[in-house]
Amino acid sequence: MSFYTRNALHHLPDFWKAVALRRMADVVRQGGVLRLRDLVFACDLAEADAVVEHWLEAAAADRAHDGWTRAELEMHVRDEYSTFAWLLEPMIRQARFEIERSDYGRLRVYADYVCVKRGRGD
Repeated sequence: MSFYTRNALHHLPDFWKAVALRRMADVVRQGGVLRLRDLVFACDLAEADAVVEHWLEAAAADRAHDGWTRAELEMHVRDEYSTFAWLLEPMIRQARFEIERSDYGRLRVYADYVCVKRGRGD
């Protein structure tokens, strides 16, 4: 069995992200795949201001036609629970997944992971 989650974990504080990942691991068989895509800041803390500002600058002018506007992205940063890759990736490993592939895109605010469930003895 494989599992796919897209844009769900950023709605959860880190504690509940870790719980959700462990629960996913409980239903995925050894060797099964977790495909995880979400808003994740793939930068060091010292780079966070610049990475977020670059993301905001790339926002759409018109949501109806072009995607999320700057105001919507600002609201996300203020109200949602996106986390840093360097915090999320240990949670993924603690849940007994091995990260086979990760891609953070050019803006480094959206992560795409392919993870494989490790065995119980790992």
